[in-house]
Amino acid sequence: MKPYKHQQEVIDKDPKVTGLWYGTGTGKTFLALSLAEGNTLVVAPKTVRDDKVWERQLGKMGVTKITFLKVISKEDLRRDYGSLPRFDTVILDESHVLSGLTANVKYVKKQAIPKASQVFEAAQSFIKRTNPKRLYLCTATPVKNPMAVLASAWLLSKDWDFYTWREAFMFRLPMPGRAEIWTPKKDSATKDRLAKAVKSLGYTGRLSDFFDVPEQTHIVKHIPLTKSQEDAIKELPMEFPDPIVLVGKKHQVEQGVLSGNEFEKSKVFETGKVDAILDMCEEYDKVLVFAKYTAQIDMIAKAVEKAGITVYVLSGQTKDRRTLIKEAEESSRCVFIAQSQISAGYELPSFRCTVYASESWSLIDNVQSIGRSLRAGKLAPNLYVYLVSGTIDKAVREALLTKNDFSERVFLKI
Repeated sequence: MKPYKHQQEVIDKDPKVTGLWYGTGTGKTFLALSLAEGNTLVVAPKTVRDDKVWERQLGKMGVTKITFLKVISKEDLRRDYGSLPRFDTVILDESHVLSGLTANVKYVKKQAIPKASQVFEAAQSFIKRTNPKRLYLCTATPVKNPMAVLASAWLLSKDWDFYTWREAFMFRLPMPGRAEIWTPKKDSATKDRLAKAVKSLGYTGRLSDFFDVPEQTHIVKHIPLTKSQEDAIKELPMEFPDPIVLVGKKHQVEQGVLSGNEFEKSKVFETGKVDAILDMCEEYDKVLVFAKYTAQIDMIAKAVEKAGITVYVLSGQTKDRRTLIKEAEESSRCVFIAQSQISAGYELPSFRCTVYASESWSLIDNVQSIGRSLRAGKLAPNLYVYLVSGTIDKAVREALLTKNDFSERVFLKI
């Protein structure tokens, strides 16, 4: 395998410690392995570890400077960080999931220290203890929030001050009598300053910066709610009086489902979204569908099967992802339904149409999902269709368009 131009430029510079923050589909795995040397540790999402993505990529590359490759999950790191041996190279795959630093503080022995996730603390402790010669943070979404950028800087051994950073990029909301709540500043000057900070930590760039990417079409289809959905939404406040819970339940009904519990089964309502998906199957032989809820996935899968089309489902219950994805790629006509939150760590470059039956509320999931079919070396025009049925659907789409996660509290203004 030969590197692309943007990869070769980094390989020639041979950075020892840096962020590899190119967009989805640009070949970060290949690049990180090309830079690595000696005994190499990769910390990856559990599904990527189980699918042996890094081992298979290394097997395609021929001669490298790597003498031994070990791949573990972030859960493995959190458990074993104190006993793991030193590695010459450490690669943090999807590093944004390890960058769990908050703007709040906690007190340990009367000393204020930043609140952080256990996996971030494990990663930071392991890196400080073993001091690898080479360290690479790989993700297409390093700017999950300003505090995640600071976490990345600390993992890369930058001595950036917590309070100075927080003051520069975060705003404290006035909440009398409640714990401090911080939100990112959103003015253009602060965003530009944050972008410069990210670029100072590593290499950035989108797929379109390096390749002549064919036109990618994004359209929103408004699907009216059916009477059964409207009636169900009217009744929801009686059953779910909590406003935050109500938002989630309303969003479910907009998809044509209402998740049950241990005492009752999920409810299914007539919805025009299923017909819209089947319509796309008339235009495209292979359709990738993202759906947020398990009951919705089941509903869509049954409708696709009834239409006589092969269906593949990728959810949290999927055991053999590698075989599933391989079969879908080799299929000449099928629908591949993926849970919206499972948006990274696999490729489906033969799918020209992607339909969002319901979107994840996470901007990162949204960005990653686009890259499942848009890959370097297999570029093609793609169609992305967003099915919007109600007020929550609309609010989710608007939040993601403005590069924000969807938040029930922001939506409710509380």
